[in-house]
Amino acid sequence: MDGEITIINGRRTAPFSRGVLAQTLAQAGAKPELAHRIASEIRTELLAEERLVVEEEEVLARARAKLQVTDALVVSRLDKWRILRESNEPVVVLVGGATGVGTSTLAADVARRLNIQSVIGTDSIREVLRRAISPDLLPILHKSSYEIQPEDIRVPVENEEETVLLGYRLQASQVSVGVEAIVERGLKEGTNLVIEGVHLAPETVLDKYRNHPNVCSLVVYISDEKAHRDRFHLRALGTAMRRPAEEYIAHFAEIRCIHDHLLESARRGGIYAVENLSVEATSDAVVAFVANRVSGIAEKAAKHRPGSLLLDANRS
Repeated sequence: MDGEITIINGRRTAPFSRGVLAQTLAQAGAKPELAHRIASEIRTELLAEERLVVEEEEVLARARAKLQVTDALVVSRLDKWRILRESNEPVVVLVGGATGVGTSTLAADVARRLNIQSVIGTDSIREVLRRAISPDLLPILHKSSYEIQPEDIRVPVENEEETVLLGYRLQASQVSVGVEAIVERGLKEGTNLVIEGVHLAPETVLDKYRNHPNVCSLVVYISDEKAHRDRFHLRALGTAMRRPAEEYIAHFAEIRCIHDHLLESARRGGIYAVENLSVEATSDAVVAFVANRVSGIAEKAAKHRPGSLLLDANRS
């Protein structure tokens, strides 16, 4: 038998979608191939049983049963995501990391898996601030974080490393004004966000929101210097980089200095740090971290109105 299956939740209805169900399972941490296989199996079963109208809860129960066999942890996350999606609570993910460690790629993948529509880079925030503030007033703002010179800082510095780190911290502090404004607006308006970039310093922005239940702060790193250096060449092959890889390599010592500072500061401040060996594995780790992080507001959200994972799939 073939036909269209309708999912119902209270008075609401929607056509059964394998893509939506697979996306929901993937958000909970299921591998994409497994998520799509389970979604297809459930549709086949319902058609075979001639069930053309089915409660959403039954669809999710079937998915849970299949997931329980392969990964019980995903089942737990699925329940957390469901409760969270049923609430009006926003989730903000802050992904910090030095230039070249892959924060942009990771942020985009995490946002896709969590069905978050807004991804903002701190470089974009810095660019807006540059248009509003002249180089004469804030020269540090108008340079890359790793290119700042002693004359830009306007205070005495003893050595090159001190110049790099002081310059970075000053620029990060300036950009944090814009970052915090976006975070606060997102929290106030209930908008889910992913913000990524080098300017998310553990000792400033990440520390400020470290204990906020709706904000998930983390730092990405690459322990192997050669692997970090090679990322610039790989990225140049796959994307239209604003600058050639050689320019980043020429400043690699400064970039690595900032990298080590971010990692050390994160560990010292209790900020979650994850090594980016591969986007898929790192994204898995970050999604798991976010799921565990928001469990508190998920429990609080359980007291709110009933909602839907499969009928509200486009909620961001």
